[in-house]
Amino acid sequence: MGEDSRRGPLEALFDDERERHGHAYFNAFRRRLRWRLLVAYVIPLILLAAFFHYQYSATMEEGINNHLKSVAENQRNTVDLFLQERASNLRNTLRTGVLSVPPRPGEIERALGDLRLDSPAFADLGLFGPDGVLVSYAGPYTDLLGRDYSREEWFQQLRTHGKDFLISDVYLGFRGKAHFVIAVRRAFEGRIWVLRASLDPEKFEEFVRSSHLVKEAEAFIINGRGERQAFSGRETGPAFGPAEVPHYTSYTHVSVADARGHKSLNGVAWLNENNWAVIVRVPRDRAFAPLRRVTLVLGLVVAAALALIVVLVERSSRKLVDRLEASDTDKEQLRRQLFNAAKLASVGEMSAGVAHEINNPLAIIHEEAGLLKDLLDPQFGQEFNPAEFRERLGAIIEATFRGRQITRNLLAFSREHDPALERHDMNAVLEGILAFKDTEFRVSNIELKKELADVLPAVLVNRNQMEQVLYNLFNNARDAIGRDGRITVRTRQVDREVQIDVEDTGCGMSDEQMEKIFFPFYTTKKVGKGTGLGLSISYGIVRSFGGRIEVKSKVGEGTTFTVALPIREKEARTAGRERPADMEASDG
Repeated sequence: MGEDSRRGPLEALFDDERERHGHAYFNAFRRRLRWRLLVAYVIPLILLAAFFHYQYSATMEEGINNHLKSVAENQRNTVDLFLQERASNLRNTLRTGVLSVPPRPGEIERALGDLRLDSPAFADLGLFGPDGVLVSYAGPYTDLLGRDYSREEWFQQLRTHGKDFLISDVYLGFRGKAHFVIAVRRAFEGRIWVLRASLDPEKFEEFVRSSHLVKEAEAFIINGRGERQAFSGRETGPAFGPAEVPHYTSYTHVSVADARGHKSLNGVAWLNENNWAVIVRVPRDRAFAPLRRVTLVLGLVVAAALALIVVLVERSSRKLVDRLEASDTDKEQLRRQLFNAAKLASVGEMSAGVAHEINNPLAIIHEEAGLLKDLLDPQFGQEFNPAEFRERLGAIIEATFRGRQITRNLLAFSREHDPALERHDMNAVLEGILAFKDTEFRVSNIELKKELADVLPAVLVNRNQMEQVLYNLFNNARDAIGRDGRITVRTRQVDREVQIDVEDTGCGMSDEQMEKIFFPFYTTKKVGKGTGLGLSISYGIVRSFGGRIEVKSKVGEGTTFTVALPIREKEARTAGRERPADMEASDG
């Protein structure tokens, strides 16, 4: 029933747990060891694999982006050079006298033939007078001759901007077919004449699309409004929304875009000769396919390594714990023999206090029963007084209950079960106890001061057992004060704990006494005033809730007991030792 008083409470709980569970304890230890070993081996492996994968991914992504920028930049330079050469061809046509102003019959056709020798992309050629009227034309759209182009956007831009040539966006114009033009201007006798050439859309489109990053890549040109310059007319509509149009930059860059519901990488390079951008687009999945393959291989390698680690850890932990369990069995037998010897020594230490505690109610019962017998004996001639008779019977009943309480405390200390825990507000629990104890404190002229927190989170406890703990602390505080003092009870939340302080202005305790107060059967009270079980039982109850009890005391100044209970997320659980719900708090 008793434990060695020299053994610390934590050691006692650990030994009791191992004693009650036996093999289950080592199974739990094996599981904890296995998980800790797995964490120790697996986390570094995962971190290392993640680091190398990140570094490889960053390097590969940078390489893909650089390659895409290089392709876009080369394509931009090629298109720039092509447009510069076509503009130069037109300038030479006006300046070398190949074409008279105004032209003579047949000259415009010969000029177009010469231009096609330099580039087959030229589709037609036309000369505009100062008033914007097409005065000479060579090409398939002969009905354009005589048309007035003075209101056309490209014609007005050429007459007003600083360059002597212009490259227009794709438009339909009078011919009703998508095309773009290159036009140059020159003054003859103080008047401005314009030579314009249309380029073959399909040939120019083939030229733009001639470079690819991978098979699924495409190359195209957009203008400053994001409109795709579809020279063949097969593709219509904007390639980019207004908010998606790449900003103009003098350098080539790569952006990520959502192209028809699929992520893509866009290499963007703005032309120098026109407000156009060359876009080289490649599906992101296709571009990063090698990275996915490397990721898959790395994942398989890591998975294989993890499987090997799990097997090795399982085997090693099982062997280690089996050896520990076998060794512990031998030590457990020796420990039980030592504890049995210690229990015999404890009997002598506690026999006087327990015997006196039992003899006191027995003596009262004997005395009161003798007085009742004399009161009912006719030879003494005493007058029967019902009030006195009831008083004697009350004393007998009180002594009986006191003796029963001693035996209950002893039995409760030896029994164990798993009480169900529920969430409770400690302020509400304290208010219920203090309402009962308030009158008792007033009779002893003890001031009760409450400093309860406004709001406390509920904690997971067994209410009856928690009340038993608090009753015991209040009783100990009352006994330490005797008369004329103050008991302060306060509650608060500190981090993830609810803490309850019971502070008294009593006699206090020395350091030596505080080291023993949680030992079974140890009491600072006089013989017959306490069993020494109250604080030991309270300690076990609070520990079963996952909490702790701390004490601070100074001789002559008072004592403060602090009960700290964890704030748990789970709604209910069962744990700890049995403490009978109807058992009152015993004195410590």
